[in-house]
Amino acid sequence: RTGVGCARIERRSVAPCRTSFGVEPGRDILLIRAVTDTAEGWGECVAMSDPLYSPEYVDAAQDVLTRFLGPAVAALPDLDATRVGPALAGFKGHRMAKAALEMAVLDAELRAAGRPLARELGATAERVPCGVSVGIMNSVGELLDAVGGYLDAGYVRIKLKIEPGWDVEPVRAVRERFGDDLLLQVDANTAYTLADARQLARLDPFDLLLMEQPLDEEDLLGHAELAKLIRTP
Repeated sequence: RTGVGCARIERRSVAPCRTSFGVEPGRDILLIRAVTDTAEGWGECVAMSDPLYSPEYVDAAQDVLTRFLGPAVAALPDLDATRVGPALAGFKGHRMAKAALEMAVLDAELRAAGRPLARELGATAERVPCGVSVGIMNSVGELLDAVGGYLDAGYVRIKLKIEPGWDVEPVRAVRERFGDDLLLQVDANTAYTLADARQLARLDPFDLLLMEQPLDEEDLLGHAELAKLIRTP
């Protein structure tokens, strides 16, 4: 029998990750299962438990999938990944939920055809250099130990979470300890405002790859203005 359904699982983190939003000990994950005449596929919704990082959150995603998106896709005469987007176009927003449903249908389609997703996306390499995101720590010493462990494990790029009061000193310490060749970037998770431009400019000497999401994600004009005031991309 063809159709779609949802399942919830809990994933505990190896170590809790602290960002400017708070501590994330793990994730409440929503999975979507799509069953076709020839195979079944799975998609994962990336929404978090609370609407803090984005407007979407797990309970709402499950509700809209169960009540609206899932039935709309299940009603298609031929369940095909290319038809999912048009079938859901009438429903406003809920992009994470829509993407998870589309991925589940695509996964089933590719499994039936024996085609790996990587090949479908045009991938040619079996391995790629990988980076790691490092949360806010209780001390600079703890941070240096964590970064050293990740580098020993083979990660080649380090992304440091930052917030007011935890920015220049930890970045300086990591750069001084591990050298100028380390691929280093920071992620503020919207913790700053344009009034903090002078403080953020103090990160310029550390040759960062980029500064991710320093301001509110909707503040496009603020980001454009900030880009004129700092050298870090």
